[in-house]
Amino acid sequence: MSHSDADLHQVMALGAIFQSATLADRVASTGQCPEGQARVLIEGAMNLAPASYADVFPSAGDLRPGLVLLRDALSGNQEKTPANARTVGYALALMHLAGRLRRDSSLMSVLRNRLEALDAQRGHFGDLASTEFSHRLAGIYVDTLGTLKFRIKVQGEPAHLRNEDNAARIRALFLAGVRAAFLWHQAGGRRWHLLLRRRRLLSAAEQLININ
Repeated sequence: MSHSDADLHQVMALGAIFQSATLADRVASTGQCPEGQARVLIEGAMNLAPASYADVFPSAGDLRPGLVLLRDALSGNQEKTPANARTVGYALALMHLAGRLRRDSSLMSVLRNRLEALDAQRGHFGDLASTEFSHRLAGIYVDTLGTLKFRIKVQGEPAHLRNEDNAARIRALFLAGVRAAFLWHQAGGRRWHLLLRRRRLLSAAEQLININ
């Protein structure tokens, strides 16, 4: 099956959503987060005026963990474990949260202004995957997305969830996931596609996974 750029863009964004979700679950469950996998998501979230879609997510290989999870979820081949159920739940919740945000133009404006202000200070941060930068993104998340009535309930080990650095990392990842959900919608993605266009999305995910 041949795929249009729109198909591939949608699946790349879905892969980023699933990667955000699984990394957030990993932080909540283990207190660990692969910095490289998180960095690509946060860099994408901070790219506020990309010249092209490829500027946000230049390499499918960077999103391979998320694309593999997406493929497994679409194919029904994922192991029926609580961790996988949580990951899929978080991904769907991030899509829903992005939808709520799209309907609130004033909140969208505040979020963009806060991200632009933070972007202007990027030179003060050595690494966007750093704990310090995660705290800054987490503050933006709390002040914007955190004011919506819809909340994502995070499950995990209480000791890890009580850790402020872990909480900040989870919120930063969720913010990146919402940004990816916006890109997915802008590329024409809709929730019903996950059911009625499942085979097409699955084929596109396989194509992207096999590129690298």
